[in-house]
Amino acid sequence: MSSKILSAQDSTRWRRQSKASGRSLKVAPPSTEGPEFRGLPDKALITLVCSLCGFGLMAVFSASAPEALSSYQDATYYLRRQAICCVIGLFAMFTISRYDYRRLKKWAWPVALGSFGLLCLTLVPGVSVTTMGSTRWLAIGPLQFQPSEMCKIASILLIASGISKHFWWHRQVVVRIVLVLLMATIVVKQPDLGTAMMLSGGMVALLFAGGLNPLLILVAGGGAFGYMWHHVQKTPYQMARIMSWLDPYRYHQKEGWNAIQSQLAIGSGGLLGVGFGRSMQKLFYLPVQHADFIFAVIAEEFGLIGCTVLISLFVLFGYFGFRTALRSRTLFGRFLAIGITSSITLQAMVNIMVTTGIVPVTGITLPFISYGGTSLVITLSMVGVLLSVSRDSGQMSEDEDEDDIVKPAAQTTRP
Repeated sequence: MSSKILSAQDSTRWRRQSKASGRSLKVAPPSTEGPEFRGLPDKALITLVCSLCGFGLMAVFSASAPEALSSYQDATYYLRRQAICCVIGLFAMFTISRYDYRRLKKWAWPVALGSFGLLCLTLVPGVSVTTMGSTRWLAIGPLQFQPSEMCKIASILLIASGISKHFWWHRQVVVRIVLVLLMATIVVKQPDLGTAMMLSGGMVALLFAGGLNPLLILVAGGGAFGYMWHHVQKTPYQMARIMSWLDPYRYHQKEGWNAIQSQLAIGSGGLLGVGFGRSMQKLFYLPVQHADFIFAVIAEEFGLIGCTVLISLFVLFGYFGFRTALRSRTLFGRFLAIGITSSITLQAMVNIMVTTGIVPVTGITLPFISYGGTSLVITLSMVGVLLSVSRDSGQMSEDEDEDDIVKPAAQTTRP
């Protein structure tokens, strides 16, 4: 271990004076916060996440009110459910942020295998719940959740814990890669091609940060694209999405409807928007307006300025997330921060690209903004891990022990 780093065992035995080269050294006492204190979480990240969550609750209420009033005779139905999940997610975020992220290493395999097992249950008839043609949910009483959302954080933990100790071609890492690919394959079978892309994208970002050759990434990406194209050709509704993306007005009554209505909403917003709550496309023109296409409602009501503010919040989140990675004192912390930041920002980018018609329609929600309890709770829990890493910024250790909690060396002053 580096001479500049003390283990947790040594940190409990602080000495006031020691002799070095015949001279007395005065050692500064430890922090008054106690041996578990590692610093404060990044306040900028907390501010950004709370701002995004507040913006999201406002957008969910506006986008979902007509449908909620029609279906449940309560305009706040979706807002209340989202607010409850937001409170649970924020509680999880602040709780996890106080937990030392190094200890998550021992939970990497249990969490991954548990998430994989739950994901496999979505393939069992009678156990899973099918909605809008996709079998993505499991139900426990009145509660429904998506195991694929849990796989996002599980895959990041699994790959980060592997490449923080081994090179990417090591057997331990290869086994983890295979498990993540199995998760993505099952998600494709649900079918949910968008989430499968997010799982693969987060893994690729970590492997690239771990030293994987970009040429190999291109080759693997080409193979993955070939597999997805083969799968799309055998899935009629996904092939119809591709065709309607290329020419939405040719299929304006069917598959192209979503893209056309989304573009109409964005174009209607102009520079300043039509005003909060005054969107016309959310009145049963734009489908899934409070989830997948919520960005279109935001664009219509808040205009180009509102969209710029929202996108800027995500850009700042990415900046502070990657800054946390660079400041982390351990490889594991760096890879965790890179994986979490990449996953959230990539998902936001894909959702916005879908809404604006740049890429074909996929079932990807906008992080922190779209309606969806499982997605919101899991995303905020991931941010909690990121905040835990931000509490431990400083000089990076030269080697890392799985069971040690490294501490900065005591400051010394000569008499």
